[in-house]
Amino acid sequence: MLSQDFFNDEFLEQRVDTFYGYGNYQGSYWFIGMEEGGGEDFQDINNRINIWSNRGNHEIEDIAEYHESIGYGASFKPGAKLDVPVWRTLIRIILSAKGNDNIDLEDIRKYQIEKLGRKDKETCLLELFPLPSPSRKYWIYNEFSQLPFLSTRQTYEDYCVETRINHIRQRIQEHKPKAVVFYGRVFKYFWRKITENITNIEFTKPSESSKEDFFISRNNQTLFVMAKFPRALPNEYFHNIGRAILNRNTFHRFNNF
Repeated sequence: MLSQDFFNDEFLEQRVDTFYGYGNYQGSYWFIGMEEGGGEDFQDINNRINIWSNRGNHEIEDIAEYHESIGYGASFKPGAKLDVPVWRTLIRIILSAKGNDNIDLEDIRKYQIEKLGRKDKETCLLELFPLPSPSRKYWIYNEFSQLPFLSTRQTYEDYCVETRINHIRQRIQEHKPKAVVFYGRVFKYFWRKITENITNIEFTKPSESSKEDFFISRNNQTLFVMAKFPRALPNEYFHNIGRAILNRNTFHRFNNF
C-alpha cells in the first residue's frame, strides 16, 4: 500500500507520457503554453493526478468536467469568477478572431462557461509540459516521487520535451486547425521546433509597419502566432491578435477561392 506522503508513481508517469491538455483536437482555435498552473502542494497535485487517472488517462480532457472533478467546477457555472487571467485573454483572442467587437466581461464569462476547452467545441488548450506548477522555479515532485526523471526540473524537461514537441506537431498536421497561438515568447525555441517541419515561413510581425509585439507565420491550413505570456498586458494586445487571425484567414480564403 502506498504511503499517503508519496504520489502513485505509475499514475504520475502515465500523466507525463499521456496528458496534453483540454478541449477538442477538431477545434479551430488552439493555444499552446508551457504548463498548467496550480500544483502548489502535494495534496493538490495528488488530487489532480489521481482523478485524471480515475477518469481514464485521457490525452485531452474536457476542462469543465475535469475541473468539476477536482473541486474547481465553479469556474464553469453561472456567475463564474473570471479569476484565471490566461483564460480571459485567450477568450478575448477567440472572440476577436470571430469578428466580435466591444467585448465585455459578460461575453468572456459566457464563453468560459459554455465553450472554453470543451470536448465538443472549438478550442484546444495544450501544454508543452504535462505537470502542474505555479512557476518554473517551483519544484516539489522529487520530494514525493521516486521516478528518476523527476529528480530536478531539468531532468524532467529533458525527459519529455522532444517527445511532446513531436506529438504536438503531429496533432497539428493531422487536424489542421485554423489558428495556433503559442504564448510565452521566452519559449520561442520550443515553438519554432514545433512548427519547423510544418511551415518554412519565418515568423514576422503582421506587417512591416506594425508596432504589434507578436509574430505570425502560416502554411496553407493554419495561421501560427507567437505571443507574449498574457500577464499585465492591455486588452487591445489580445484583440489585435484575434483581428490578425481573422484578417489573415479571410485574405487566405479569398486568394485561394
